[in-house]
Amino acid sequence: MLLSDQTSARQVLDITDRVQLNLRLDGKRELLETIKEVAPAEGLSVNTWVVRTLEQAANQAISAPPIQHQTQVSEISDIEPVLDKLLETKLDTLLPAKLAKDERKA
Repeated sequence: MLLSDQTSARQVLDITDRVQLNLRLDGKRELLETIKEVAPAEGLSVNTWVVRTLEQAANQAISAPPIQHQTQVSEISDIEPVLDKLLETKLDTLLPAKLAKDERKA
């Protein structure tokens, strides 16, 4: 495959390896707005921040000791409480700092 000067091998890889998850946040507008503030504060896009947070939650769920024998390593019901706790902890830490920073600007 010949690549033009403007197209890198990385871009080609990204296109062929792209997967998509459409996330509905019904009734969670405040969560979305908070993520939109927190992600740039960490120097990340919303997408990158959400993907990183999901990876961390999934890794925690997989590494957590199983309560009972399961045939599947992680189901949605296993990941959801971990993700909720992780988001709560991250937002509890980051949001006060963000608000303090905004107050200093005002």
